[in-house]
Amino acid sequence: MDECSQHDVDAWFGNGTSTRGHANNFLYWALKQRLVSKLAVPWAPHGNGPLASEKDHVEALRALLLHETLPAAHRAIGIMLVLFGQPLARVVTMRMDDFREDPNGLEVKLGRDWIDVPEAAAAVIRVHLASRPGLSTAANPDCPLVFPGRMPGRTMHVYSVATILRASGIPAMATRSRAWIQMVREAPPAVLADALGVTPQTAMRYAERAGTDYLGYAALRSPRGPEGA
Repeated sequence: MDECSQHDVDAWFGNGTSTRGHANNFLYWALKQRLVSKLAVPWAPHGNGPLASEKDHVEALRALLLHETLPAAHRAIGIMLVLFGQPLARVVTMRMDDFREDPNGLEVKLGRDWIDVPEAAAAVIRVHLASRPGLSTAANPDCPLVFPGRMPGRTMHVYSVATILRASGIPAMATRSRAWIQMVREAPPAVLADALGVTPQTAMRYAERAGTDYLGYAALRSPRGPEGA
């Protein structure tokens, strides 16, 4: 199980029927039990899945940037969802070395290259990084997790995060879909796949749903995972 890569997961979901989505619960359990790490459970856009409107997407980003009561951790997670289309199951497993300060601002590494984080969003993420919760115990002062949970060495619970974001008007699946629909209208799927740590097949499925002109883009590259696996 510990040899399972992100490519293995994406390929298995992408090459089968929609019933393979029922394996989500098992993968979430495996993540929680620490049997696998840094794996995102993909959502393959078969048919007409949930999709936030462009207006709702803008409102979600505005809420995350300006929210006065939502904890900084949840705002930072929501930003990774809204701006970069990252699944919550992957975001909560991010580590401190996935972020770095560059002379031009904050950067994040989700795939092959470092990506600039827009300054307004970077300000929210910096607030969280400077005061991560759950680090006060003697067993957890040097935790490498960006979003540590209440138990030492454990991440925040993805279902709890999803529930809190939904209560703030940010449904995770529909929001992530909208983020990808917008991104594939602006850049080739293969480029996004490299930058955001998904397989080209996953990015192409979003492009097909968006009906972009990139469907004739160069043949898909050899499958690779987010860490080059």
